[in-house]
Amino acid sequence: MRVLVTGGAGFIGSHVVDAYVAAGHEVSVLDNLSTGKLANLNPAATLYQADIRDPEGVARAFGAAQPEVVCHQAALADVRASMREPTLYAEVNIIGSINLLEAARRQGVKKFIYASTGGAAYGEPEFLPVDESHPVNPLDCYGASKHTVEHYLFIYRHAYGLDNVTLRYANVYGPRQDP
Repeated sequence: MRVLVTGGAGFIGSHVVDAYVAAGHEVSVLDNLSTGKLANLNPAATLYQADIRDPEGVARAFGAAQPEVVCHQAALADVRASMREPTLYAEVNIIGSINLLEAARRQGVKKFIYASTGGAAYGEPEFLPVDESHPVNPLDCYGASKHTVEHYLFIYRHAYGLDNVTLRYANVYGPRQDP
């Protein structure tokens, strides 16, 4: 299977790339290397260096990689910074994701996997434990940007038939994480 991982040189994305490579898939990475590192990149993966905000760069990567599956890990993810720079977070997390969705739609991608957020999406818990039925109420621009893309995914599924799944990660830590 041909898989394109956005943010595949980053903390979480690089581990996702490793897992796809280990499973025998043909893996491409779309990353602008603004926070990702070449040292994190699996040598078996092909790197397309482009910014997800650039529709032409995204289209070139999709055209070359011909992905069947897109695993979208690229994002700005600092909650405090999102409150200082809400426009930047909207440009990267929302517009960048729409650029990917459009490329996936045009390319005929079979599955779009989206890395969203858990804690920042739910806001203050109304009940515990928080599960998938919990109301979503983001309290910051990061959570709002990720939740907005979830709405776009719903639309793309129903309007264009783009099969997708959303992963709501909790607080992730481990190797390759920046301090």
